[in-house]
Amino acid sequence: MQDLLKKIIEMDEQARKIEQQAKSEKLKSEEEVEALRRKIYDDYIERARDRVEKNIAVDEQHAKERIDDCIKETEEKKQAMRRRYADNKDAWVDEIVKRALS
Repeated sequence: MQDLLKKIIEMDEQARKIEQQAKSEKLKSEEEVEALRRKIYDDYIERARDRVEKNIAVDEQHAKERIDDCIKETEEKKQAMRRRYADNKDAWVDEIVKRALS
């Protein structure tokens, strides 16, 4: 009977050790999974930020090119208007005076 109790106590101690080991391994696995999840998330965020920065740089370059094109086009139109004015100012003044006096 004494041996039987001793064996039951030993088996209970073994069961508790196995249970404690399982809990410890479970906790370790959960920590590893959390660390991996954080690493994947951080890598994704870093790649996303890099992509956004590259897109911003490209968009800024395109915007500068469009601004330069607009400035060039405006300058060309301004020059064309000045040439037209220089070519026609006397005729326009004469026409305005003629219409005002009629």
